[in-house]
Amino acid sequence: MKKVLLIIFAGMLSFSQANAGMLGDASVTVGVGYNEAVFAATGQERNHDESGTLRTTVEEYGAFNEEYATIFIEAGNDRAAIGLSYASSFDTPEHVSGDERTFSNAANRVSADFSAFTNLYGLVKVWNGLYVKAGVAKVDVSVANTSRSGVTYSAPEDLEGYTVAFGWDQKFDNGFGVRAEIQGHEFDDIEVNNGVAATGNINYVKISDMIGATGTISVTKTF
Repeated sequence: MKKVLLIIFAGMLSFSQANAGMLGDASVTVGVGYNEAVFAATGQERNHDESGTLRTTVEEYGAFNEEYATIFIEAGNDRAAIGLSYASSFDTPEHVSGDERTFSNAANRVSADFSAFTNLYGLVKVWNGLYVKAGVAKVDVSVANTSRSGVTYSAPEDLEGYTVAFGWDQKFDNGFGVRAEIQGHEFDDIEVNNGVAATGNINYVKISDMIGATGTISVTKTF
């Protein structure tokens, strides 16, 4: 479905660019946005013993909301544009399992940090300030784990996905403008381990089926 969406959008963008001469001069728009987002995913932890045998599997589905800022730049005309956005970092709530008061059931704390959230997209204006948008996204993810055993998980991973959005853009005579946008996200699965051998109680943490929805209010300036 992702390829189909991008092919359709690329066709719309090509048509718009072919008519650029009739629809207006090229321009550059910069902007800053405030985002209120909800993300959801399935988290799975697989624990092995010294023989490499899988002993326990814990799987949960959870959601969290987060606020973050974005900056973006676009180049295009009155009909279409290509843009690049960059978001500030954000993280998940910390999940705590076990009881810190007893060594037999030691607490395990796990959270994920998201940084360098970048989105390359195409934007097509459809009618009277309304627009649609689609793009590909990348974000760096690191898993933080604290436990009595002292194990740590592997280095940050690149998480890739795609975005689709629709919104409303209002420009003023002085070149400034405001936007309101709703965006949907979907990301690939990611898996990390605690970096030990199969004979050393290797554990895996996997994040899958990660989706999100974001509402954005932006201030723009077109040159």
